Amino acid sequence: MNLIKRNEQEARSMTRPEVSPVTRIDESDEAFVLTLELPGVAEKDIALTVEDRTLSVTADNTVEAHPDYTLAIGEIPEVNYRAAFELPERVDTARIRAEQRHGLLVLTLPKREEVKPRRIAIAAQ
Repeated sequence: MNLIKRNEQEARSMTRPEVSPVTRIDESDEAFVLTLELPGVAEKDIALTVEDRTLSVTADNTVEAHPDYTLAIGEIPEVNYRAAFELPERVDTARIRAEQRHGLLVLTLPKREEVKPRRIAIAAQ
């Protein structure tokens, strides 16, 4: 039984499915906040790139095997996360910030200053 399970695990890891992460986008006057769900992904396994106003996110989750144990049941899927977002012109790509917390990747996409709403003062006469 253990040999079969291990072979199943090895076969699964060779054909990892590619999935789009669950995503949420919030917007304020200052920025967009893009949150992606990446369970089981270490920071070192996430790649973020911006090219021609396209933000690409790639990440791989890997379930570490315990060296002194044999796999009995392997139901945690190992997947390759892939997503691409076309950024509007009003995003300042040079100031994008990213942080990871509790299985979520949170990207802050600041808006360029010249496109933010501003209040116009009325001069007193």
